Amino acid sequence: MNMRRVIRGAAWLSIAIVLLVTIVPIGFRPTTGLSPNIERFCAMASVGALFAAAYPRKLWLIVLALSLAAALFEPLQFIAAGRHPSLRDVELKSLGAAIGAAVGYVIAFAAGAINSRWSPAP
Repeated sequence: MNMRRVIRGAAWLSIAIVLLVTIVPIGFRPTTGLSPNIERFCAMASVGALFAAAYPRKLWLIVLALSLAAALFEPLQFIAAGRHPSLRDVELKSLGAAIGAAVGYVIAFAAGAINSRWSPAP
């Protein structure tokens, strides 16, 4: 199977998992034992890295789309018992997505997935 296709599937699956984890009741939210802020940041950094590796020429669109997704997902917590949406969570998730996307872009570039010099699509 084409590696790019696998990475794209993983990217879309990862954002679906973030949505699911965002809207489930607090008792069902998986935890790592780390601070919830670190978990939020790392989760979105992973999503950003996957999307940037899958679509390396869409770097700025990825950062924008994942930041918007974080802003749209957060208010959905009002429907889940025990969840409390906050602007701070959106900020952490957006920062994680941006840093993760930058790392994913660098990895894609190093792996040869990007043929030209620093040239993300506008």
